[in-house]
Amino acid sequence: MADVTLFGEVRCHKTRFYQAALEERGVAYELAEVDKSAEAARRLTELTGSAQKFPTFQIKGRKVRNPKLPDLDKELARAGLYDPGLVHDERGQRFVRHMAPSDAFVSYYWQGDRMVMTHIEVDRSLRGSGVGARFATEVFEAVQDRPHEVRLTCPFLRRVAATRPEWKTKFKLEG
Repeated sequence: MADVTLFGEVRCHKTRFYQAALEERGVAYELAEVDKSAEAARRLTELTGSAQKFPTFQIKGRKVRNPKLPDLDKELARAGLYDPGLVHDERGQRFVRHMAPSDAFVSYYWQGDRMVMTHIEVDRSLRGSGVGARFATEVFEAVQDRPHEVRLTCPFLRRVAATRPEWKTKFKLEG
């Protein structure tokens, strides 16, 4: 069985939408056409309780029903099948990297025209592996050329920023 199965019908516009999304992301998948295959209909019924509940994904054994694209990206990333890159969640005021076993994030708030980065969170099981420093680097590269001032109050973020002269300047770490 494939890591990703898309249950649906080709005549359904949402099924075609998800097919295009998976192909655009380069994710291999099985299309289980519930209207053409009794086995596909049986599997979907087993998964959801009905052969009519499509489109539905099964991603490495996990059921995902009719997701929005950002949620699909998150599920694929957590399964290790796709890397959507750094996600800037402006509404949530954080930068996110979807990964297993849980997402990493840097949170911030606005103080006038100044972005204040307050915290980085990486799953406890990944601490000490360098993931936090690589993620912080990715966030710093994303904000480096922005015109607004950026301040770092998180000690870990300050330590990572102190490793490069341009970041010391951008984040006003030079005393």
